[in-house]
Amino acid sequence: MINRPPRRRLQALAQGRGAQERLAALLAFDAAAQISARPLEEFHRDPTQLANGLSELQRALGSDVICCALADNFEKDSVGSSTFSLEAILVPGTRGAASLEACRRLRATAGESCVLLAGLTGPATLAAQFATDLSTAGEVFTSLAKAFCAAGADLILVFDAALPTDLGQWADTLKTAGNIARFHRALAMQWDSAAPLPQPAKIPLFAPSKGLAGITVTTEIAAPDVSLEHLKAWITAVSAE
Repeated sequence: MINRPPRRRLQALAQGRGAQERLAALLAFDAAAQISARPLEEFHRDPTQLANGLSELQRALGSDVICCALADNFEKDSVGSSTFSLEAILVPGTRGAASLEACRRLRATAGESCVLLAGLTGPATLAAQFATDLSTAGEVFTSLAKAFCAAGADLILVFDAALPTDLGQWADTLKTAGNIARFHRALAMQWDSAAPLPQPAKIPLFAPSKGLAGITVTTEIAAPDVSLEHLKAWITAVSAE
């Protein structure tokens, strides 16, 4: 069987085909700042540094997946003192805007040679962080998912550790994100709790083993100072035939 490019393999999974396809996705974002040799705060808010650093990290590790956004409170850091909204998250100079623009640039340069992963904070956690209702948080969350899919993200990974106030509304919001992703031939998954969205397999960063069919991610988000050797060892082990 011909080995298809990573993006084609992800699209096959998103469309319910290619049951034996495998993709290994490191939850490593800040580690790219090591290659750029830039302070994290500067790195987070500069789309050129982000796109270049993340691309260099992918090449150094031999990974099929680039994590172009990660739900480490970037939405809250972007908004600051502004009113919680999609527009505030994506104001130029914010972390949200930088990650979205880096996603666009990486899509344009990488073509089908890699999968772009956007890790987004889920609606229940956003509602808790911004002291707002689940409906408002859900609208912002789904709009952000749509923006990243339109920018070329292939995999939306939702991080939502908070308990929702309304399980039904929460589930409907996540289903909407899944529908948005499918429209863009992308895939939406849930990282940390049972939900309507599928979950990836998880393998510890420091105890890697051969991955299973489908999407495999790390059990933790890699620290900024993690050794690149550890990251590469995980990719090698999980991707082994």
